[in-house]
Amino acid sequence: MPAARAGFHSLVRVEPKPPANRLASTAVAAVMKPIDEQHIAEPGLVVLDIASADEDTVQAVMATLEERWAASGIGPVRRDPGEPGVRARVYADVLRPGRECQ
Repeated sequence: MPAARAGFHSLVRVEPKPPANRLASTAVAAVMKPIDEQHIAEPGLVVLDIASADEDTVQAVMATLEERWAASGIGPVRRDPGEPGVRARVYADVLRPGRECQ
């Protein structure tokens, strides 16, 4: 046992690092604009982050939100490296009606 233990101490110590996909996610998050005070400055203003398995579903949700509330519309859909599915962000005013409610 002492011989095995001596071999163990001669190994190089490896410092733990975050998984590679976490670094990629951070890079993507840096591209997405942060939610600032203006986006939620008054009651009724919301920021919605949408996640789904496919782009068609995300676009359908954005279109439905736009019909119901005054919203930023169908925006870009993104894929985060190392993460499943797709994501999008919508800004909306839930106190004002959307296209079909006016």
